[in-house]
Amino acid sequence: MTTYVFDKVELRAVKAVPCTVCGRKVRRQRTLWQTESPFNLNARGRAASRREIREKLQVLAVAWQAEPETHPACAS
Repeated sequence: MTTYVFDKVELRAVKAVPCTVCGRKVRRQRTLWQTESPFNLNARGRAASRREIREKLQVLAVAWQAEPETHPACAS
C-alpha cells in the first residue's frame, strides 16, 4: 500500500467581537487549512498553487470573522 503525504497550507484567523447577549468582547481563534494536492483544484481545473490556496483561506477567514459570537456562559 502506498501512502501519499501532501503539504498543508495553514492560515490562523483571530477575531474579537462583542457578545450577542452581554456585549463584552469574545475572542476566538481558528486555524484554517487545506492541502496542496492534485485533488485541490482551481477555477481552471488545474492543481491550485499555494498562493491560490492562501487566497481561498483568506476569503473563508474574512467570512468567519464577520460571524457573531456568544460567550458559553451567556448561551446557557
